[in-house]
Amino acid sequence: MIYLILFFSFLVRALPRLLHQNALVADTYFHLYCARVIAENSLRIPPRLPRVILDHEYSYPFLYHLFLALFPPKLRAWAERLTGALFDTANVVFIYLFSWWGVSQSGSPGLGRLPIWVAALFAFSPALLRIGSGPRAYNGSPRLMGQTLYLIHILFSWYALSTRNLPALVMALLAGAGVIVTAKFGNQVLLFFGILLGLFVSIQYLWLLGGSLLFALLLSKGRAWQVIVGQVRHSLFYFKYLQRVFLHPSLPTLKGYAKGAGARAWRLLRKGELKGAVEWYFIEPYPLHLLITVYPQFLLIPLLLPRYGEMGFWERFLLVWVAAALFCFLATKMRPLLFLGEGERYLEYALFPSLWLGVRYCLPRWELAIWALLAYSLLSALCYFWSSLRTSREADEEFGRAERAFYELNRMPPGVIMPIGSFQWQTLYWSCFPVLTLGGNIDGTILSHDQFLLVYGRYPYPSEDFGRIVKEFDVSYVITDKAHLNHYLTQILKDPRDFYGKAKLLYQSPKLMIFQALKA
Repeated sequence: MIYLILFFSFLVRALPRLLHQNALVADTYFHLYCARVIAENSLRIPPRLPRVILDHEYSYPFLYHLFLALFPPKLRAWAERLTGALFDTANVVFIYLFSWWGVSQSGSPGLGRLPIWVAALFAFSPALLRIGSGPRAYNGSPRLMGQTLYLIHILFSWYALSTRNLPALVMALLAGAGVIVTAKFGNQVLLFFGILLGLFVSIQYLWLLGGSLLFALLLSKGRAWQVIVGQVRHSLFYFKYLQRVFLHPSLPTLKGYAKGAGARAWRLLRKGELKGAVEWYFIEPYPLHLLITVYPQFLLIPLLLPRYGEMGFWERFLLVWVAAALFCFLATKMRPLLFLGEGERYLEYALFPSLWLGVRYCLPRWELAIWALLAYSLLSALCYFWSSLRTSREADEEFGRAERAFYELNRMPPGVIMPIGSFQWQTLYWSCFPVLTLGGNIDGTILSHDQFLLVYGRYPYPSEDFGRIVKEFDVSYVITDKAHLNHYLTQILKDPRDFYGKAKLLYQSPKLMIFQALKA
């Protein structure tokens, strides 16, 4: 049974990209570009990214980029495609093995089926296959690698604390060090979860966190400190400015959620629009909707908290782990803390303990509820799978058109390219010209605030001073698409003629537009 679970866990994630190999998303272009830069730099981490005009340091976590750089270009493309499938399937293996150890620690009879239940529910969880919260299961991202390293770190940490096993301790420290230089979100999880685990389960875990940091600094020859400082400065900039213009306008509200739910229900009942209702159900981002439809097992926490004093060391650890994730989820859904990332990602990091505890307290009396959750997970996985096939096909088709368009652009006279919308990484990946963009992290001590406001004053859009940007940075080309350009022309510029009077259309496809800037 576990081999069947592993096979289908891999297949449901890999097949969309095996069928549509070039279905890249914006962030994946960034990771592939960084990997190419590192490979061309003899596997050394550069101080800054080439052809990125605005002042920056390459302080982004680098381990995933270094991992991709180890492959030659053709194999690197395959490594990117299968990242989600490989790391998620590896996670299923780890949680299956540690579930058996957890059963032995719980001291409760009748839990022999728990490991297979947890493995199956994890493999097909809608939380891991959901589309709409950044690249994950179907696209290359350090997000997956960071989650795998965190899972290894936290499970081996508790195994080492329970058994005083030295090899497990070393594994926990190495994996924790890996998280620090792999994923920005993983760093936040290490810190926030770690504080609560240290306070409520074992203070010794805080020493393990310190040891992980020390290992990261030693193994990276100090580069890990630059990663941490870069993340802190980027977060401060996000808190002071970016979240107000980028995140606050799109913050889900109860009124908006109720209105959307009512509209979908009306169309379903009156017009039979089942497809639209299903699509809304699976992508709606309102926090309560996410908890109920994607993470229902977290709703058991109020029922489990009264049992905390009766639990053994293993189960107390799992419960605090889950509670820490739920606390971070709720906190980061509040307006002041939006800069700390999508709250549901904290729940992803605690998916294993939430499922373990849910199954543990349903067996054997309410096993039917586990069957129901598995059936729901499989149905959700199927819906996300078909949706990913459609979006992958569309992205794959656009890939060829973009490749040809940039090939022609690279044959034109060299010049600075200005993206409007989220096209900076695609442009860096395809073009050979300088790009007017940021370097991953925004460092307010390096980048002039006035320069940022001019170029990204309506992030991710430029300010309304389009003519000044073109003149000050000697812009030769503009990259965008119809939707982003329309937003810029109607919501930011005072007069669309301010753009069309200074730009000439060179190329247009459904997902890409290239303009030549007209110099005065």
